[in-house]
Amino acid sequence: MPPALDAVKFHVESYVCDFTGRATLPVMSGFILDAASVHAHRRGFGLDKILNDGITWVLSRLSLEIYQYPVSSNDITVETWIEDVGRFFTQRCFRFVRNDGRTLGYARSIWAAINIDSRSPVNIPEWRPDLKDYILRDNKCPIAKMEKIPPVNSTEPVMSYSVRYSDIDINRHMNSMKYIEHVVNVFDLQTFKEKIIGKFEIVYLQEGRFSDRMKLYRENLPDGENIIDTKRDGESVCRSRIIWKPLNHPER
Repeated sequence: MPPALDAVKFHVESYVCDFTGRATLPVMSGFILDAASVHAHRRGFGLDKILNDGITWVLSRLSLEIYQYPVSSNDITVETWIEDVGRFFTQRCFRFVRNDGRTLGYARSIWAAINIDSRSPVNIPEWRPDLKDYILRDNKCPIAKMEKIPPVNSTEPVMSYSVRYSDIDINRHMNSMKYIEHVVNVFDLQTFKEKIIGKFEIVYLQEGRFSDRMKLYRENLPDGENIIDTKRDGESVCRSRIIWKPLNHPER
């Protein structure tokens, strides 16, 4: 049996960095999806296999804590492992590691398996009882499990967009990373000159479809926290929580 933990290497190219020379939050999130895909593929429950069952994985929740963002030309490793398998959800964790062994951050995610045609959840232990063999509870992830993200009360959107071709993924709904790209676009360049996103959480509530019109609502909370509510026809499609830290914040 393959080991329960995988370590996937990435090279940070200049074109995935922002104007500060750092990899962006959507890029770091993309590394997570790639590492999860590699881990699942090597163990026989990647998309290449489960699509034959008429089933696919969808991301339900994601939480990242980044202590330091890699810069252009850095090589990093993303470690990933399954923390738990429930009836309808699996919990998967990640650690970002620099070449010198320094931990750059962690991430925690929750995934559902759904039937492609009905879009209904699949009972994971009945479908794939072997997944429990890859649970690695001894490998600790220091990120606390996500709390509920409250709705935003504002009635004035700060940004809007229509879902287009480049937003749609292999599951024929809006790519989970595209939501994050639009969320960070709510903020101006000055914000990113002065701060970095230290913690980011997102919960996906509904599927976005081609031509959907999304409106983003923002609430500013104390201590550098923002809530972004992405809505379609007045209903939340996803909600995000961002906690900022200044650039001179001591690195962990």
